[in-house]
Amino acid sequence: MSTPGRSQVRIPQRASAEGRPVRARPHRIAVIPGDGIGTEVMPEALGVLAVVQRKFGVDLDLTPIAWASCEHYRQHGEMMPPDWKQRLQPMDALLFGAVGWPATVPDHVSLWGSLLKFRREFDQYINLRPVRLFEGVPCPLA
Repeated sequence: MSTPGRSQVRIPQRASAEGRPVRARPHRIAVIPGDGIGTEVMPEALGVLAVVQRKFGVDLDLTPIAWASCEHYRQHGEMMPPDWKQRLQPMDALLFGAVGWPATVPDHVSLWGSLLKFRREFDQYINLRPVRLFEGVPCPLA
């Protein structure tokens, strides 16, 4: 999941009955299944988000996005509409499934026309997964 340029924004928080902070507004998430496995795993990801909403009272505003897919390219000749960035800019996060369907659209077209645009335009160019070592837990990195 990418976070398009929102880290500098501070949202006022209030406390819930349990004392947990509550956002003043819902988390706005663009839901972009993309292609192939993305369309298969997205319903499962949304199921997980539904459980999180119920269990922890997280308020989510999910916006389905039908573009950024090879099917959209096949129909419109482009991976995304020209105003894609303006439409995604207000979102707090992008939940992006997968991109690519080489049998219909060359990989360089689908990647550069969606995923790599998201990463570059929203300064998410690095796919960093922090690693933490815990004392007493065996790890091949230690």
